[in-house]
Amino acid sequence: MQRGGAAPRRGWRGALVALCLVAAPLAAQDSTQVRLDVTLDSAGTAARVRTENLFADTPWLSALRQGLPVRLQYRLEVWRSREQWFDEVARSVEWTVLVKHEPLLDQFAVVLFAPPRRVTESRYATPGALAAALGRTYQLPIAPAEAGRYYYAGTLTVTTLSDSDLDQFERLLRGSLDPGNASGGSLAERARRLVLRLAGLPTLSVTGQSGMFDVR
Repeated sequence: MQRGGAAPRRGWRGALVALCLVAAPLAAQDSTQVRLDVTLDSAGTAARVRTENLFADTPWLSALRQGLPVRLQYRLEVWRSREQWFDEVARSVEWTVLVKHEPLLDQFAVVLFAPPRRVTESRYATPGALAAALGRTYQLPIAPAEAGRYYYAGTLTVTTLSDSDLDQFERLLRGSLDPGNASGGSLAERARRLVLRLAGLPTLSVTGQSGMFDVR
């Protein structure tokens, strides 16, 4: 029994080392140029949200190629400016974009989850087309209705792996999970996701803010 278990353990360690070598270049790539622009429309009261340089020399394109889905979580808030008090959030809205690479078709699938309960899916054949699609401008109807002085604040969080997935893979490496359990993909696929995260693939959060505007 011991000899039967030793070989998979050696193979497992070798696989982790190999995956680390593949994942290491991702950590060296720069993501500081990613920008979230929050501007006002021509009427000066509605927000326009646009992401720039998300897949320009950043780790996420490599992550997609390695089989990691990338999740873009947006949040836009309407802040009311109050001179004598702290500013307060008047309204907010969130939407999510999920990006996956499909290796058999060599295509990128983009799924948009936007309020109210709207789901759209698109596919792109090249990284350039994907970057252009993710750089689209969003305009959501959350302008304030009451009189006052306001501004918009937006946040974009980019992630590749949930904390629950990470905990599961850590338990897997400690031997707490059954390696023969096929849920969540093969052992090699689950290990690859964990190693990519441990190799330094970041979670990015960027913010943007519009100028002030008045509602009368």
